[in-house]
Amino acid sequence: MSRKSEATILLCNGGSSSLKLAQVLADDGRCVWQQGFEGDVDTLCASLRQALETLVSKNQSMPQAVLHRIVHAGLVAETPGLLDAALLERISHWAPLAPLHNHLALQLIDIIAAHWPELPQYAIFDSGLYAHLPDVASHYALPADLSPRWPLRRYGFHGLAHRSQWRNVQRLSQEAGRVAPRRLITLQLGSGCSVTTWRDDQAIDTTMGFTPLEGLVMSTRSGSIDPGIVLHLLRQEKLTVDQLDSVLSRRSGLAALGAGNGDMRAVLALEPVRAEAALAHYAMQIRKSVGAAIAVLGGVDAISVGGGVGEHQPVVRQAVFAGLDDLGIVLDAERNRHAEGHAALHANLHAKESVVALWLCPVDEMDEMWRQYKILGC
Repeated sequence: MSRKSEATILLCNGGSSSLKLAQVLADDGRCVWQQGFEGDVDTLCASLRQALETLVSKNQSMPQAVLHRIVHAGLVAETPGLLDAALLERISHWAPLAPLHNHLALQLIDIIAAHWPELPQYAIFDSGLYAHLPDVASHYALPADLSPRWPLRRYGFHGLAHRSQWRNVQRLSQEAGRVAPRRLITLQLGSGCSVTTWRDDQAIDTTMGFTPLEGLVMSTRSGSIDPGIVLHLLRQEKLTVDQLDSVLSRRSGLAALGAGNGDMRAVLALEPVRAEAALAHYAMQIRKSVGAAIAVLGGVDAISVGGGVGEHQPVVRQAVFAGLDDLGIVLDAERNRHAEGHAALHANLHAKESVVALWLCPVDEMDEMWRQYKILGC
């Protein structure tokens, strides 16, 4: 049977300024077509329409389902949800807490529904991994009745990326003849950045919280700051809520530390003093979160790094792991230097004397989306 006659699934992964599309075989998840786009919401929607026309023009059969990565839908499970009227309303309800992502996802869903009205579409939830965080990690020390429509708790994000790293670490450990780590820390370093703390196969803590703003310094997001700064900017500097949102989401992070677009490559291209200062700030926040995760676990067996920055910037990994030798975390400088680009992924980064295994893991959110869909028995 030719691939054209085999059942396929269309994967639709919309980010804040990007769209990744892939058509995979329903049975085994092998990719038969993929394409990526960048731009604003209007550009990405136009790109999706054109991509759908291209699929039809090539006489591709209609996929059996479409899967969408949904960033925020409140407290959800690590299982797919059929996109019916109730779930669409839920995604819309939570859009104020992930405006860069949810609004785009809803438009993409509408475009596909107009193109293929009878085609089932499913939500794959990026926060599903964190549905069972222990109370000590998920609760904030705030009055419980402050926000009944949007309960205040840590929802966590980047779940697909962190689950992908966890899966790769299990495989890499087995291939290397090592015992699978019971205490694992995964670092997702891309435009958005986060740390997840694992005990066995359970995520027990994460740095992102009620929204994707909390935690590490990111490309254009501030990460965690003194909430008093927010009050000060509202009261004394008279920023509007929309202005403050723009500052924290689009003008902070690496963008504020020297690179106007927040791209790590632009940071590293700055004149040396500014580049070193920005990188040192970025790396220190990651090390602080790694240290906190080690304290939560009572030690660590392995650490993995993924995401666009984590996978392709050896100098960033060097800065992150510098000075951790006394904790048994020793990076092999030579291996790290050569582990760059897709050909060098799945790399072992730890030195021989390192007590803690260090792995460079590619993140494959599309594969995780397909794996969750297979849970349904389709």
